[in-house]
Amino acid sequence: MTEQEVWDMVQSYAYAAELVLRAGFDGVEIHGANGWQIQQFFSAATNLRHDYWGGSLEKRMRFPLAIVDAIDEMRRKHHRPDFIIGYRFSPEEPGEQGITMKEMLALVDALLEKPLQYLHISLWDFYKKVRRGADTNLTRMQVVHDRINGRLPFFGSGNLYTADDMLKAYQTGWVESVSIGKSIMLNPNLVDLIENGREAEIQTTFDWDNADFYHTNSVLFWS
Repeated sequence: MTEQEVWDMVQSYAYAAELVLRAGFDGVEIHGANGWQIQQFFSAATNLRHDYWGGSLEKRMRFPLAIVDAIDEMRRKHHRPDFIIGYRFSPEEPGEQGITMKEMLALVDALLEKPLQYLHISLWDFYKKVRRGADTNLTRMQVVHDRINGRLPFFGSGNLYTADDMLKAYQTGWVESVSIGKSIMLNPNLVDLIENGREAEIQTTFDWDNADFYHTNSVLFWS
């Protein structure tokens, strides 16, 4: 991508958010996690550019921050300060050039200066400990929570399937809300099961003989 093509991509994110706003949704979550495009720009393992968009940590942060700014500008154009903007990120990567916790905390600091309504960390394991770049005796969730220090609501996910899993994670005090992905995809009726005391029916693995049951692909925020 040329430098201009990257700017065009930033505006594409803003246009997508505008369509969501015009469709009547309450907000958007910027997907800067799980190895997708935004994370690829932030990571030195995948961003090999040596221009405005890559090289130093500061330059690798420009793409995600520009997307936040562009969506906020769109929100202000429509006079919709109530339109929610969240940001989802994955905290670390393996490999010598992969994202470290130190680098991720630098991005968190920068995001805290932006007009966001919440931050959302995406983990495979809610209790996974830091790999490098911070105290490896602490969980990633705890380290990021302490860095945010109450300045924004903080959501977290990671292998939380049952109501007890969700409650235990919430009671750590590391997040204001736990987010549920895999469990609600495996259990489209998850809320109904929990509300009606049918937790024993919650599935934690995919049933290939009942594939038609999985008719939704959504994320539940539990707080």
